[in-house]
Amino acid sequence: MVKISGSKDCGNSPKNQLVEKVAIAIEVGDLSFLEEYLDDEIIWERSDNFLAEGQEVSDLIKKRKNKLSSVTITHVISHGKIGAVNGVSTNNQGEKIHFCHVIAFSSVKFTRISRLCSYGRF
Repeated sequence: MVKISGSKDCGNSPKNQLVEKVAIAIEVGDLSFLEEYLDDEIIWERSDNFLAEGQEVSDLIKKRKNKLSSVTITHVISHGKIGAVNGVSTNNQGEKIHFCHVIAFSSVKFTRISRLCSYGRF
C-alpha cells in the first residue's frame, strides 16, 4: 500500500482537494478514480517530450500502478480552470522523484480534465 501525505494547502478548498486527489491518482496509477474525470480527447504532455492522447493516456496511467511506496504532496494550487500540484514520490527501490502536474479542466466546474502537463521522471 502506498503511503500518502497530503498538502496543507487544501484546507477549505474543494477544488484544491480534487486537484490533489487527481495528482495522487496519476502518481499511483489509480485509473478507477481518474476515469470519471478524463475527457475522451485528453492530451498528456510530459517533460520527456512525450505526448499522449485519448485512450493512450489511460493506458499510461494504468502502467504506473504498484510502482511507488509513498507520495508526498508539497503544494496544491487552483485558479479558474487550472490546478497544479507538486511533490515527491518514492519508488519501491527507495528513490525519490520530484514531480509537478498542471491539470487543465474543460470548465471552472472541474468535471472533466482536458489536458495534463507533467514534469518529473517517467
